[in-house]
Formats: sequence, C-alpha cells, structure tokens
Amino acid sequence: MYKTKEEAFRTCQAEGFFRKLSMANKQRIRSLARNADTNIQSAETLARELPKQDSRWMNVYTLHYEAVRIYAEAAALFDKITSQNHQCLFAYLCVKQPELKLEWNFLEQIRRKRNGVNYYGESISYTEWKTVEERFKKTLSALKEAVEKKMLI
Repeated sequence: MYKTKEEAFRTCQAEGFFRKLSMANKQRIRSLARNADTNIQSAETLARELPKQDSRWMNVYTLHYEAVRIYAEAAALFDKITSQNHQCLFAYLCVKQPELKLEWNFLEQIRRKRNGVNYYGESISYTEWKTVEERFKKTLSALKEAVEKKMLI
C-alpha cells in the first residue's frame, strides 16, 4: 500500500522505528560514506563491462540502492537517529531534512523494486536501470554533498 512521506513518517514514529542515539558518531558516519562510495565504484566498474542483455544489471541497480540507503543512514546519524527500516529511514530524511530535496516517490520506487529483487525473485534489465540511472545519481549526489558538508561542522 502506498503511503505519503508524512503518513510513513507518522506510522514509523508510532511503531517505534526511529531510535534516538546519544551522539552522532562521526567515525561511523565517515565509514558509512566510504562504504557507500565503494558500492558506487563497484557498480560503475560492473556497468562498464556488461552487455545490455546481461542479467547482472540487477547488481548495478542494487549496489546503487545500497549506496543510497547507506548515505541516508549517515545523514540521519547527524540528527542522532537510526532506523533499520528503509522506508522509515527515507521518510525521516524527507520530512526532517527537506533541504536535501529528496524525491519521496523515487525513494519508494527504488525501495519497492529492490524488495522485489530480494524477496520475490524479480529481475532488473539494462533498460530498467537506464530509466532510473540519472535519478539515482542526483539522489546520491545530494546525500553525499550533505554528509560531506556536515562532516566539516
């Protein structure tokens, strides 16, 4: 069932999916950012080698998704917030860090597609990847820039 970012945020809050931390651990944030960058680099390396009909475009997609999720986790840590639920994590950032200008509908789209791959055996083609590639890059750029900027404070 589709929820708006506000509906998802309220549900996550009511169900206790946001966990408040005592401090923003900058070393953890730095490590998460490195891991997200590693996922991006791995996806880019793989994408350069794949023919269009290869089934491993699914990995290019899921590696980018993981990079978004990891950067999102790092961004939320600055607010001393964590969530193991991806929808809640994305809802938190969309509601509490609107300056990031994240697209809720896109985050929901990629989360649902990633869940389809992981839990329902769906696949992702080259064509499907190409339809979201630029939006992934835009989202990753916004998250990375925000994390790097906050690390300087």
